[in-house]
Amino acid sequence: MSDKLLKIGYREAACTERLRVGEVMTKEAVINILVELGKKLGFSVGTEIQVSDSAWVDVVWFDDRFDFGPKKGDKWSKVKTWRQPVIPIAGFEIEASAGAKLVKGSISNLNELGALMSVIVISEENLAKIRNKGTKWYNRSPRLIWAELVKRTVMWIHEARPIVRVVVMTEPEVTEWARKKGLNF
Repeated sequence: MSDKLLKIGYREAACTERLRVGEVMTKEAVINILVELGKKLGFSVGTEIQVSDSAWVDVVWFDDRFDFGPKKGDKWSKVKTWRQPVIPIAGFEIEASAGAKLVKGSISNLNELGALMSVIVISEENLAKIRNKGTKWYNRSPRLIWAELVKRTVMWIHEARPIVRVVVMTEPEVTEWARKKGLNF
């Protein structure tokens, strides 16, 4: 079956077969896509990056030309950005339960990271959760639910007053980006 396109704001994202049949990727699967995509784009990539004594970011793409980062063979996931002079280019927080409090916490973590671009990725797990909240959403199309999730997330980001640039992406958009770069998931 061919992919159906969903209109989300000004972007389009592929609605894959697994979305239509109700299968949902785990947060770890989304992290793996971002790790492989970052490597494909030429970045050094780390997961669960410690950005302060009490904050971590799910995935970070680094510019490794600044040679004070990990030595060859060391894991970028062990980087503590508040203790090592490294250059984070992009930081990703995956929201499996998008809610105001969690999104605002992710914004705080991304602020601490200070990457050139910060991304909140809304995972598909949110579709089932919003459908279970009441009859209003139960029979709605995935397109309408994605649009509502993006709208709410943008509102919560605005309320959090980030000091960094924050982009909102959906899991299907991340998957489509990876496919366009030649990765298959």
